[in-house]
Amino acid sequence: DYLLLKRSQENSSSGEWTFPGGKIEHESRKSAALRELKEETDLEGEIIDSGEPYIGKGELGYWKIYPFHVRVESKSVELDHEHSEFKWLSLANLASHETMGRLKSLEKLDII
Repeated sequence: DYLLLKRSQENSSSGEWTFPGGKIEHESRKSAALRELKEETDLEGEIIDSGEPYIGKGELGYWKIYPFHVRVESKSVELDHEHSEFKWLSLANLASHETMGRLKSLEKLDII
């Protein structure tokens, strides 16, 4: 299953569903991905694959997105203040769910 997070009302792109992620802060891309996963969900994971970066557009402009496929041991999510809901979706259900255009991440990882 794949984890989607709903942006809270106090953040940009409020109400939108997206994958865990965020900015790189003086660290490697992989470290940033795992840190953001932990900060946003309290989950720890292992990166099992990475995809080609691409440019995504958000409410605040354009972003370079580095997609990672991460395996987690637990599905016990503890949301941070940036998110109000979460969903675990199968690949079939995920492909039909609106995710701020982030399905491109799955394409770059050769998942869809």
